[in-house]
Amino acid sequence: MRKYLSLTKVLLKSGFQVTDGKSKKWFKVFLYLLLAVCCLPMLFLLYFGIDSILPIYAHINQSAAVLGSMLFLTCMIIFFFSLFLIPSIFYFSSDLEILLALPLKSMHIIAAKFTVCVIYEYLFSFSVLIPTYAAYLHYGEIPVTFIPFGIITLLLIPVFPLVLSTIVTILLMRFVPLFKNRDRFNIISSILLIFLGIAYSFFMNSQGAQDETEILMTLITGDNSLLQFFMKLFPMIPFFARAIIEGSILDMLEAIGICAIALGTLLTLARLLYFKGAIGSSESNASHKKMSAKQLQKSSRQRSKTGSYLKKEFKLLFRTPAYFTNCILMVILFPILMLAIFLLNQGDLVEGVSLTSLLIEVEQIDGFVAYVVFIAMAAGFLFGTFNQISATALSREGKQYTVMKYLPMSYCDQIHAKMLCGVIAGIISNISIALVLMLILPFSLYYYAIYCVISAITTFIGNAYCIMIDLAKPKLIWEQEAVAVKQNLGSFIAMMISMALCILIIFGCSMLSDDLLIPIMIIAVIGIILVAVLAYVLVGKYAEHAMRKL
Repeated sequence: MRKYLSLTKVLLKSGFQVTDGKSKKWFKVFLYLLLAVCCLPMLFLLYFGIDSILPIYAHINQSAAVLGSMLFLTCMIIFFFSLFLIPSIFYFSSDLEILLALPLKSMHIIAAKFTVCVIYEYLFSFSVLIPTYAAYLHYGEIPVTFIPFGIITLLLIPVFPLVLSTIVTILLMRFVPLFKNRDRFNIISSILLIFLGIAYSFFMNSQGAQDETEILMTLITGDNSLLQFFMKLFPMIPFFARAIIEGSILDMLEAIGICAIALGTLLTLARLLYFKGAIGSSESNASHKKMSAKQLQKSSRQRSKTGSYLKKEFKLLFRTPAYFTNCILMVILFPILMLAIFLLNQGDLVEGVSLTSLLIEVEQIDGFVAYVVFIAMAAGFLFGTFNQISATALSREGKQYTVMKYLPMSYCDQIHAKMLCGVIAGIISNISIALVLMLILPFSLYYYAIYCVISAITTFIGNAYCIMIDLAKPKLIWEQEAVAVKQNLGSFIAMMISMALCILIIFGCSMLSDDLLIPIMIIAVIGIILVAVLAYVLVGKYAEHAMRKL
């Protein structure tokens, strides 16, 4: 136990390095406050959504089903993303060689690293479940055990999905040699998981039509019977939900028992398989490509500084698996997912309705062009910065950031090139979304052209504040590339700002009266153009100041 606690403490200290270690306490407090403020719009939106549907489910005696669905959502997202996180922490971290040489049992290493993963996931589970609990408290009719059982559930809910993903990773690393190469594992598993997610959506959609009668009968039954549908992958969810809503001690004990059995199974597997799978897992292959004289002459030809720097950045993003899966892959696959979702529900969307005539009627709405412009602004902030390329531009350099100081290129030009990389990826993302929307909703090309232009402007602004946040406090000390992207507080803050701006624009647009839509749209377009020009200048000036301080 002492070894486990000591190792957990060390791993937490090295993993939760929010700043560079030199920042003052007030700055750390400011970062956390800024993070909390950025999360507020999403938390309030979730709270009001649950608060509005809870009375409906309570009326048919299915109030626990709402909590069960939120628990299921939490578990699914934790399970999906932990399949990327677990290999990085358990097998591909640079501290693994040191830990394997120490007098530690496999159970100590697995238990400590697993604890770190659970704590990583608390931020997400808290952000989903606390608004859910608040909605239930506002509604009333809860048992006295609601708060203590709710806290226990908050602490234990990440355990089961993390156990599942850890067991999958341990088995793959032990018995499938193909996955023992770090780069190969990250790329193949990322692509497979996303396509498995699409296949799962197809399966659930096909099952939905068959189960409609069963769901209807279950709904009529009442007594929170809908909870049985959450048992297929995460069996502890119905027990946690009933324990919280009905105050059942027996259900809580059963849920804790399921989590305990899952942990015991994981530790037993770890004791038998972990060391054999971990040895040699931190190695990567390097391709030793020979170049001809013609190829050498072509590659050494003089090019523009910005173009060469851009090429270097894109090569780094495509060749590093952690950066490729987190920054590039979703840009490629998000439009495909949109199209897949449309194809899954195509029959439901157009059944009995002429889509073409409906779209023509929509285009006749007063101020429709203004709605297009505001949606494009929101999309530019959200999808244009979703790739996190600019938000991690300097952090990805890591300990090699000093190379930037020796390059024959000004800091201003280097940072502008890094930002341009994120802008290009963001514009490609928005254009891809527009092309998919053209297939789904064939509005006039005029509106899609407006969408692409306006979203490109806000994409530029979004990448500007993303890179300035990274310049302010880059995460330069990390053991593996994934940390620079996944555990980067600045990147998370930038994403929350983008989400908040997106929500505010959509909400503000919906509140405007018809006679104000066009004037406000014109002012907003002029405003974002001016802000984009100002952002370009400010990024250059701030880059010189920030880089000299590093």
